[in-house]
Amino acid sequence: MWSETRRPEFLEGVVGHADIKQRLQSYLRSPPYSRALLLHGPPGIGKTTIALAAARSCGFEVLEINASQSMRGFADVETLAQSCQHTRSISSLLRGDQAPMCLVLDEIDGSDPHAQRKLAEWMTGSSRKIPVLLTCNEVPRVLKGREGVEILRCFPPKPADLQALFPDKDVGVLAKRFKHDVRRILQSLQYGESEALPPAFVPSEGSPEVSHMLKLKMWCETPPMERATSHASSCDRCPH
Repeated sequence: MWSETRRPEFLEGVVGHADIKQRLQSYLRSPPYSRALLLHGPPGIGKTTIALAAARSCGFEVLEINASQSMRGFADVETLAQSCQHTRSISSLLRGDQAPMCLVLDEIDGSDPHAQRKLAEWMTGSSRKIPVLLTCNEVPRVLKGREGVEILRCFPPKPADLQALFPDKDVGVLAKRFKHDVRRILQSLQYGESEALPPAFVPSEGSPEVSHMLKLKMWCETPPMERATSHASSCDRCPH
């Protein structure tokens, strides 16, 4: 996908977000890291890309973790904290260089609420020695107003900033159509338009069950009861 293969690796390739890029560089170049930085904003505007690019541009070895998939409980947070006790990653040790490690926790708002509370305690504690960058669409309640977590609001890049990426396209129209979601713009340009199903119109009166069955009929799908009956009939016809 273009949204992955064309993702810039360093900050000089990231368009827009001037203030966010400047703050990330200032944070990553000023140890000790008493705070964690949380980037939040609409999906597809480049929050994860900026975090990864800033860490690489400042010479860090990135440990990227999708929190919505990996942080499901206290045990996951404890494992993460144990693996981040040292300022250098295993890859850096194997290579024999001095690249420090930076933790990027993506989609933190999709992680388990209990894990979020444990993460907040670890990130704002004195045992953490590495910089931490987090991304989310909506700021978790446990992190709002939390001392030791700096929240940065990310806004979509302006059409003028995106024009260099799509020189032969009307970026203003694309940005408005896809609500400034750069990932969706790239997917549309790469794969074209997908066929959309027509809207389903069902009677306003009646139970939800009846409305669901009517929708199944409108999409020419076989209702579950008919599928079950058909399957049972075919089984009866099979020789035993």
